[in-house]
Amino acid sequence: MHTQPDQERLNTQANQAQEPIQNKAPFLDLESSGDSLEDGRVTNLYYQRFRMMDLSFFVFNFIGTGLTVITLELIHYDEQPEARLVILWVIFISNLIMMGLALVRNQAKLKWRESKGDVFSGFTKEHVELIMEIIIIAASPLPFLDDISFYFSNDFVDGDVYYYANELLCLTLAFRVIFFIRTTLLNSYWHSNRTDRVCSLYASQADYMFTIKSLMRNQPFTVNYSAMILLIFVFGYCLRICESPLNRIDISSNDFSSYANSMWCVIVTSTTLGYGDYYTRTLLGRIVMSVVCILGNFVVSSMIVIITNESYLTTLENKVVILIDRLSLKKQMQQEAAMIITIFGRMYYAKRHLDLTEVEFIDMSKKMKKYAIQLKLTTRKYVAARALGSQLEEINSGFNSLKENLKQTSQLQEELIKANENLIYKIDNK
Repeated sequence: MHTQPDQERLNTQANQAQEPIQNKAPFLDLESSGDSLEDGRVTNLYYQRFRMMDLSFFVFNFIGTGLTVITLELIHYDEQPEARLVILWVIFISNLIMMGLALVRNQAKLKWRESKGDVFSGFTKEHVELIMEIIIIAASPLPFLDDISFYFSNDFVDGDVYYYANELLCLTLAFRVIFFIRTTLLNSYWHSNRTDRVCSLYASQADYMFTIKSLMRNQPFTVNYSAMILLIFVFGYCLRICESPLNRIDISSNDFSSYANSMWCVIVTSTTLGYGDYYTRTLLGRIVMSVVCILGNFVVSSMIVIITNESYLTTLENKVVILIDRLSLKKQMQQEAAMIITIFGRMYYAKRHLDLTEVEFIDMSKKMKKYAIQLKLTTRKYVAARALGSQLEEINSGFNSLKENLKQTSQLQEELIKANENLIYKIDNK
């Protein structure tokens, strides 16, 4: 027979069981608040939208970059001004579209983060990134600046030299490379909605740096060589622009009008060789080469570290090497022992039949002594290799036993947790 409080509790539980499902699962709503639980299907849908916006941004960035390179060549050789003006207007329109896509992309990213429970208020890091993107996009060659030039003096040549305004704006392509790298990282296996969920479980942040670290761990040579190639091409392009005013007047000493010479100068500088056959003579060129020195040292030193780490044997490979070494030493011991027995048999047979002279007998004795010494040394190496293998086996067995103890401790901990939960449940039901 139920008391009055028990009857009220049963009625409350019955009313809660009859509530609609949507009230019990608010995370099924796309516009749910950040306090709700994460639904993998919803967050993945928002992530795919964000990824699609980023790919659209990538396409227009690729078009704008290609047209800017063509425009630079037309400016450098001062050819086809009508075609150059048409290309500049196309670049201008594509930049406007890119700015709109940057806004949409940023909103898609915020929606994805909000679907995962993140709360944004005020001026955030995403807004700073958006402003930087718009500035980089806007700082591109413009049709309004086609005939504008900036004059300056230089100590290496007589008279005034000049930059075209659009020529200087072409330098922003070095920053646009960041957009290409960002899209490449975003579409890698190590940057996805699932990766973000797994990182959140381990109190980690699934950002672009995490993706770079993961790629460096699994594909170190690919990442390092790609960085070196980007360094050569991008800064060779920038160096050619920076030295173009002097190349219009004098190319006898440093011909940076050739793209190959610009890349060669970047290679020589980044690897700290510094032959001195090509050197910069403008302020912008020296700033570019200063950046090349810093980044080049970083890339080259990283390559040395990667090669050094890859040359080390793993634990299993070390076991294989020790085993092969033992087998080789064992075979060498057998050959040396066989030679000793063969020489001793010949000496014994010749001594009984008096077929050897005293000189030949002494030579065979020396040869047998030589093989005996070699056998003794080989035996010591074999014993040392066998002892090393035994030590590794003992260490591995120790790790295995420690792993088994940790597993048993974890099982015991789970049993204690379950016992505590049962005890709490019994106390609550009293």
